[in-house]
Amino acid sequence: MNKLNINKRKAILDYIKKYPNIFSENEIEIILKYTEINPENILVPEFIRGIYDELNFLKDEENIYIGFIKLINELFDIKQKNIVEIGGGVLPRLGERIALFQSKGSITVYDPRLSIYKNDTSTLKLVRERFNKNTDVTSYDLLIGLMPCKAAEDIVEAALKNRKDFVIALCEGGVHGDEEDFYEDDEEWRRALIKYASRGVEQNNMGNLNIKYLKKYHNPYPIIYNER
Repeated sequence: MNKLNINKRKAILDYIKKYPNIFSENEIEIILKYTEINPENILVPEFIRGIYDELNFLKDEENIYIGFIKLINELFDIKQKNIVEIGGGVLPRLGERIALFQSKGSITVYDPRLSIYKNDTSTLKLVRERFNKNTDVTSYDLLIGLMPCKAAEDIVEAALKNRKDFVIALCEGGVHGDEEDFYEDDEEWRRALIKYASRGVEQNNMGNLNIKYLKKYHNPYPIIYNER
């Protein structure tokens, strides 16, 4: 292991010691294994992406949080909007970055696993609950999710039900082919969700469903949003 990776490993161990119990033992093992490679150059699990951004390991040009914020702002000009993020992860790095980016708006982050060491600010509200399609979103202008797994379905449902704008960076969508998910694979799941969202956007007079990508940040999955 080179000196740079040794330093990263030490910084991660120091962080985990300072803020215990936010990651499971298995997650800690995985995080430490990734110090042997360069995770900024590949698509990684949320908890690794979060701690690497928290510790300033990611270069701006390789940081998907920065890339996703730029994309959302290009689409919706978010500086003065009230936003809700679904599936913010253990470390709400996207929400924290958006809160700093905004001028008059605010962001609320939903995730039951949000670190207990993170606190609300004047523009950032942390909700340690699971978001569902019936969650009240009437006070928000925009719903977003950065690879929120199957919660993407709830974001789409809530957005359509309330006619709210949305931007969702999809991922593999979790486990497929079991009793609770009849899709054979992640591609089938994404196609079905995109088709459903497209039809709902049209029926609810929310414009059209469009797709973009952030492949330069090593994310091969589509990002869906409505454009009025």
